Amino acid sequence: MEGFCEGLVSDGTLESYTLLNSTGDVTEELNNINSLISEGVDILLISPNSPTSMGSVIQTALDQGIFVVIFNDAAAYEGTYCIYNDQSQFWEVQAKWFAEKMGGKGNMVWVTGSSGNSTSACRQNAAKAVLDNYPDIKILASAPGEWSETTAQSVVSTFLSTYGDQIDAVMAEDVMSNGIVRAYENAGMDIKLISGDYQKSFLDWNAEHPEVETMGSPSVPAIGISSIKIALRLYNGDELADGVLQPNQEEANLINSIVLPMTYVVVSNPDDVTGPWTEGYDDTRFITAAEAAKLCEGQPDSYMLDMPHTDEQLNALFK
Repeated sequence: MEGFCEGLVSDGTLESYTLLNSTGDVTEELNNINSLISEGVDILLISPNSPTSMGSVIQTALDQGIFVVIFNDAAAYEGTYCIYNDQSQFWEVQAKWFAEKMGGKGNMVWVTGSSGNSTSACRQNAAKAVLDNYPDIKILASAPGEWSETTAQSVVSTFLSTYGDQIDAVMAEDVMSNGIVRAYENAGMDIKLISGDYQKSFLDWNAEHPEVETMGSPSVPAIGISSIKIALRLYNGDELADGVLQPNQEEANLINSIVLPMTYVVVSNPDDVTGPWTEGYDDTRFITAAEAAKLCEGQPDSYMLDMPHTDEQLNALFK
């Protein structure tokens, strides 16, 4: 985001900008927001650590005429816009893929995000809606992995010691697949079907192990850049097209959300870039793990493959 913002300063779109990282701490986030309000910013973009903790500071910003946009994760506040990726697609597409790969029957375990997190709940509900059509697919167990490789490894290790070879598939949210692989390796067991990922270290591993079939959905880092582009157009008076604003994920009665499609999905099997699971995702590219690994060349292992929304996709949001 910093490089993108520097470009906006260079071309005169922005006079200045400030980026602050709250490192997952709600108190630090509130302090950072108050600091930005004191600076007298015109536009305030917030990626919330908590959807419910910002009411007073957001109201202060609005009272001072600051244009407020929540992005990345949903939070429901009157007078703001909310921009995030379509989280229902995240596990919906994976559930369709798993169901086809399992032949409509078998046992799976789930490694979810954080308990009580609305994004994780949205993903789970979408997957359940798909799997309800497959009564012979059983979910043996589900536990939060907290979006942590270490926690996911512990969770899957417990699943493997409890259910062993009964497990046909491990469906997990993002940034936890490395932990799943380590759990299988430590147990000396062959991996069957697992969720993939968009982190370079996992993509490299998957490209080296093409026999392990995976599908990974991204929570694309570029949502920040897309949100800045949208926020600037809204601030400058551009009008959204009819029907673009959707009910907020946190509060259905608040119609203030711009929901963006997944830009890509990673599959390990080249044959899986087409198939019934791709239907209905016209704005999403399906690419192989080998392709994704190549796109990450030269980046550190922690790098998350990024594919921004196109200008064409963003332009379609406006009249």
